[in-house]
Amino acid sequence: MTLDPETLTTVRAALLASAAVLAIAKISRHSSAEGLRRRLRAIELELFEFARLGQVGFREPAYVLLRDSLRSIGWASQDFSLTRAGLALLRGHDVWRSANLQRETRVWDEALDQVADWRSKAAIAYMHRQMLRAFWAYLTLGAIPFAAWFCHSVVPAFARLNGHGAPTRKTRLLEAYACTLTGLPIR
Repeated sequence: MTLDPETLTTVRAALLASAAVLAIAKISRHSSAEGLRRRLRAIELELFEFARLGQVGFREPAYVLLRDSLRSIGWASQDFSLTRAGLALLRGHDVWRSANLQRETRVWDEALDQVADWRSKAAIAYMHRQMLRAFWAYLTLGAIPFAAWFCHSVVPAFARLNGHGAPTRKTRLLEAYACTLTGLPIR
């Protein structure tokens, strides 16, 4: 069976378009992972400054757990993708084993209880919540290719079509966070 030149051209164009979409998706995921690492480094720097100023000791269990967790999530950020998570679930592996998220809350609570000052305890707990928020935002927006583009481009277009001025506050915050993760400019 022979293919006519028009069909052959269409098949080539479809293959090139598929390869381009896959390459853009991979670049999107990598830039989102880099955005997550930048955010985690900022939290780690904030934690270091907090300890440097004497608010908490460098050897206190809460400091060590949070620092190690920030570093392990940053190191494992390339492993968090929809494909890898799906394959790990099918094979029965723990998806999050490479990241130390303190899923055992008892250990985290015990370490946090050892911090004497209640202001320091509240600040470290807030940094822990920031870390978890950054991680879950990355999983919902960054690990999905084109999610940041969708939030950045499509949501405002739908708002204009529906006759609304600017998108709602939550959508603007979601768009700003997606732009921060991927490095796109915020409007």
